[in-house]
Amino acid sequence: MKSIWFAASVLLGLSACSPAAGGSAHPALLALAPDAVRAEIAAADQHVLVVRHALKISPDCNAMDCPLSADGERMVERLAGLVGDTPFERAYSSAACRTRLTAAAGGAPVVVHQAGDGYAVGCSEGETVTRARGDAFAEVEAGDAVWTLVGEHSNTSCLWMATFAGTDAAQAAGCDGEGRLPEDAYGDIFWLYRTGEDWSLAVLPDAFSLAD
Repeated sequence: MKSIWFAASVLLGLSACSPAAGGSAHPALLALAPDAVRAEIAAADQHVLVVRHALKISPDCNAMDCPLSADGERMVERLAGLVGDTPFERAYSSAACRTRLTAAAGGAPVVVHQAGDGYAVGCSEGETVTRARGDAFAEVEAGDAVWTLVGEHSNTSCLWMATFAGTDAAQAAGCDGEGRLPEDAYGDIFWLYRTGEDWSLAVLPDAFSLAD
């Protein structure tokens, strides 16, 4: 059964532990999980954490090469701190600079896909991106990586949630009827986790925002 839970945005200071397949591999992240499903998340077979890119240099900068602002860079540092000393096994992002930089917080080489199907423009001048987002979906479904970090945009973050946990779960997580996050929604972590064949979704509000 697909489920959606909301976490209190309180970071508990847990010490790092040795690598493990379950949630205990990343204790600072697990500390943010909702009490009701923390044990379930820790025991899950697979984890895909979807994040909208950190703050960009200007709200109206939407080009592929639009960089992160200084606050956005600080957000990425916070996200990397939550990941901790054990890198994720895999990281995906759209081809935009800001999503790549955010996904790099997972500590794994970032595999990029087209920002939109058929849109082959990359982050750097002259770059051509041939991979489709569907390639990333297929690799996640294959289950080769236990821990994956995904950096996306407002609408494509919702697409990941809807694809794996369902439209209802994505809407409960904050996606509107058009499949977009609110314009000012930055710093949340959308934690997809799989047990057996079932995907569920937990939301960690403001997990790496600068709200405090």
